Amino acid sequence: MATGVQAQPPAIDEEQYYHDAQLGALWTASRTLIPVAAAFYGGIYFSFFYLQSLNSNGLWDPHGLTASKILGFLVMLLPLAGLLVQLFANRRLRRGFTMDFIVAGLANVLLLLLAMGFQIWSLTRLPFPPGYSGYAGVYIAFAVMNALALFLAAYWIFVLVMRAIRSYQFFRVDGGVGVSSHRLAENFRANLDGFGAFSIFFVLVQIFSWYVYFILH
Repeated sequence: MATGVQAQPPAIDEEQYYHDAQLGALWTASRTLIPVAAAFYGGIYFSFFYLQSLNSNGLWDPHGLTASKILGFLVMLLPLAGLLVQLFANRRLRRGFTMDFIVAGLANVLLLLLAMGFQIWSLTRLPFPPGYSGYAGVYIAFAVMNALALFLAAYWIFVLVMRAIRSYQFFRVDGGVGVSSHRLAENFRANLDGFGAFSIFFVLVQIFSWYVYFILH
């Protein structure tokens, strides 16, 4: 029998709604950065393989000159070491050891900045001018872009570490930013997860680039 009373729609928690939307935006933005970076690196790889296969007038690499292999190896190795350190830091953070994350995160920043420094240094020790060969042109384009990418990766994790330091006392009573159920802590972990996904992709790019420019050339 109808009572004439309409059922009220359930109340919407606007704060939770916007929080979930922010988490989704962080996830999407960080993962979208991977194909964007892949497009930039892919353009340089395409130029490498195209010019190498074309080899007009034998000018791809006429005298077999390459950039410093030692510096190139260090540019590949340091981000790999930084990734391993960061994976360890993330595990410690999830267990409530925020200070371990801070120390390891700063170590990752240092490793990435060192890699950037070696990448820039390699440009000052090239045995050829920019227009000397096809290899010279694509390597210089890669090195400049890679140095910028290394700096941006270092800046990303540096900001996360500074956020962890700033909020250390606030989340300490709740077990730390790695385990707290506070919305700000969840946002932090979502951002960190995005950096972790990008770091894995970035290290794979470094390994592939080292193989292309110093082994396959």
